[in-house]
Amino acid sequence: MSIVAAFEEFCHDYVGWWLDGILEKIDAVDCVQRHAGLWGVVDEIGQDEVQRLMSEYFAPPPEVPSDYAARLIRDWEMADERDRHRWTGELPPVQQVVVAQKLPHRPAQSTVDAFRYVMRVGDPERLTAWLRNHPDDAPALLEMLEAA
Repeated sequence: MSIVAAFEEFCHDYVGWWLDGILEKIDAVDCVQRHAGLWGVVDEIGQDEVQRLMSEYFAPPPEVPSDYAARLIRDWEMADERDRHRWTGELPPVQQVVVAQKLPHRPAQSTVDAFRYVMRVGDPERLTAWLRNHPDDAPALLEMLEAA
């Protein structure tokens, strides 16, 4: 690793300590400048280049606008054709609605077994009462009876 690359890494570390509140900015800059002289970085690239590198690293972070989140959401919604109408005044796009077909009712196996038992008993009144108590299952059960 070259001395300049090591110096840049050193700058990066001190910037992190400054941003984390461990060091004041002036103390971090002074320490980096002192090490630039001790390590021979000033002799190798010159004081102006050392100052330029330090100014890049220690530049204040860019200001984030107060409406940054709202702008971000607007940009995302403008990029999505499903949401663009919220900002442009256009009509919302027509969305395809998927209609799921309802599968025919199928009685549980225990209900089928109970139906067969009541059939074997041979009492028409009992069978009628049992079917009355199972209105959702009755059509399918009677269909099974006709098929047999």
